Amino acid sequence: MTDALIVGAGITGLATATVLSRQGIEVDLVERQPEVNALGSGITLIGAALRALDRLGLYEECVANSYSVTHMETYEVDGTLANRSPLPSPMGTGQPGMIGMMRPVLHRILLDHAAKEGTEIRTATSPTHIDQQAGATTVTFSTGERRDYDLVIGADGLNSAVRDLVLGPIRPEFRGQGIFRVILPRPAEVTAHAQFHSCGDVAIGLQPISPEQVYLYCLFPVDEAFRPSEAEIVGMARTKLQPFGGIAAKLREEIREPGQINYTSFETVLAPDPWYLGRAIVIGDAAHCTTPHLAAGGAMCLEDAVALGEELAAAPTIDDALRAFCKRRFDRCKFVVETAAQLSYWQTHPGTPGADHLRLITEGFGRLAQPF
Repeated sequence: MTDALIVGAGITGLATATVLSRQGIEVDLVERQPEVNALGSGITLIGAALRALDRLGLYEECVANSYSVTHMETYEVDGTLANRSPLPSPMGTGQPGMIGMMRPVLHRILLDHAAKEGTEIRTATSPTHIDQQAGATTVTFSTGERRDYDLVIGADGLNSAVRDLVLGPIRPEFRGQGIFRVILPRPAEVTAHAQFHSCGDVAIGLQPISPEQVYLYCLFPVDEAFRPSEAEIVGMARTKLQPFGGIAAKLREEIREPGQINYTSFETVLAPDPWYLGRAIVIGDAAHCTTPHLAAGGAMCLEDAVALGEELAAAPTIDDALRAFCKRRFDRCKFVVETAAQLSYWQTHPGTPGADHLRLITEGFGRLAQPF
């Protein structure tokens, strides 16, 4: 194989571009947005993500530009500490089990490394047709241009154009829950990843993302049409946090401006196995978009990039590589999507018989700690 098209310049696309370029594959990376940027909120990267970053050669730089976490804390609604436990690190003794950072910081690191490997990004460009005949894949773009590739990789997220063109329409599933992500000054006592016990159908947590900042998230039920206005979002966020005490109450008073808050609702996708047809494949959120309840979305995207590169390097043909990649990745990513969705359902339906958040989260982290 000599050349590949990657569609989407997010976490998955940039990491994949870096991996393939290092293997001598000529990468053409296109992005449908007019500019390459990332949502200005925090991201939590669990141990599985750190392991993938290490395989990508980005671990040390990401740790240097983040806040390292070695423990997880659980609090009662009133702010009383209920449990504190260490987070094992896949990187060894003395290394973090989790890091928090701003998404734009992670994006910049990925973008810089892709550029160092020679990747250039064509923005405001997306595929409109993919034609596969006799081993050749011809892509028509929104610009009117047509090019031939040995492999097409859709890393274009939840509303993937490549997924529609290759696998047919797959509608994202709305999960009935939304999230306020709030960036606030970090109190000195916030040094661990923290989750509070839910108050009714509202759940909150904290993740330090730098020495100066903490990322507070607040999850709550919503209908599909809900979109908070700028005028109401501050009051709404503060009201959702009202029942919580301790450090949550302290941080609540720091929420003053709409610009501190990002709102999104949750939709998921799990494309059927296999994720490819011919020489076109979808990976990352285009194939398996999850809710954030296991903090594993970024990890699965980074693992995809590593795994696809390894399978392409090892297999005798592209077909063999794509088959091996899907066999390697499908069950693991399916587990993340379904487990996170279950946690989301329990939060929006308090009192569900048999609900056990801590058990399911513990099992999830244990499974994700296994090799991929």
